[in-house]
Amino acid sequence: VAPAAVVLDLSPPPADMEWGPMTAPMLAGAAGLAFLLTFLGSKMMGVKKGPTFLNKQRQEVVLAERTMLSHDTIRFRFALPQKNMVLGLPVGKHFKLFAPNPAGKVKGEWNGREDPEADATEIERKYTPVSSDHELGHADLVIKVYEAGKVDRFPDGGKMSQYMASLKVGDKMTISGPWGMNEYKGHGVFKVGSKERQVKHVGMMAGGTGITPMLQVIAAIMRDPTDKTKVSLLYANQTENDILVRDMLEALQAKHADRFVNLWYTLDRPPPGWKYSSGFITDEMIKAHLPPPGPETLVLMCGPPPMVKFACQQNLDK
Repeated sequence: VAPAAVVLDLSPPPADMEWGPMTAPMLAGAAGLAFLLTFLGSKMMGVKKGPTFLNKQRQEVVLAERTMLSHDTIRFRFALPQKNMVLGLPVGKHFKLFAPNPAGKVKGEWNGREDPEADATEIERKYTPVSSDHELGHADLVIKVYEAGKVDRFPDGGKMSQYMASLKVGDKMTISGPWGMNEYKGHGVFKVGSKERQVKHVGMMAGGTGITPMLQVIAAIMRDPTDKTKVSLLYANQTENDILVRDMLEALQAKHADRFVNLWYTLDRPPPGWKYSSGFITDEMIKAHLPPPGPETLVLMCGPPPMVKFACQQNLDK
């Protein structure tokens, strides 16, 4: 039997997830988002790279632009203090955003459940940007807004997403980073805690918003023509319209088919004629679309805790 692949969960802890629709593998689609995700280094040609912004201390960034990508999905562009400054977020890591803690409709509860943050004055959430350090002077973040009252089961909506939806150009946001135990160093080298591991094939399972850290790693690999690491991605959503950055993923896969060797979707509610999988991620899907276990294989997972625990980890254990 081949040695099992190393498995890394890139998902934020449950306390950092939005209380509400984020607890299911869902994400609103964002048609036209692909043009926003510029992972090539062309923007830095002829421009001297400036200082690094993130230093693990709490700092403020200013909202420079906000763009509606769909009725409930917004791209926020935060300006860094200098135009030639880089965010300074290593591939595989994330940053934290901070906001005032709102009160639920029922005291001590949020979306019908006991709120573990009820006594806190402030909340924090972890995010991966859709921009990279190949872009200077700003950081871009795409957020799906979970509005209160839109779904009966989630009367309070999402805490952080609703706060961010209220921001206007010129408003400030508190940020800190970089955070995280995992980092992609390039050429198949992943740093996991204090140890480094060399792999040749990376399997990825993502659900909903869990695609953003995966896209960060995929983009870093494909951006470097000397990086021969192979990637396979299994991406779960509720409906076809919920597939975020589909155009970008498929463009990357088509351009780099020798390295981005497998891109597969599964939907809870597929449309007629859907050519990919349906339902939750299964062990059969993993066998068919991800690399087999072995010493040169790494599996990354990111998504809502129930998906990671029941659909990903338990099926990997089989």
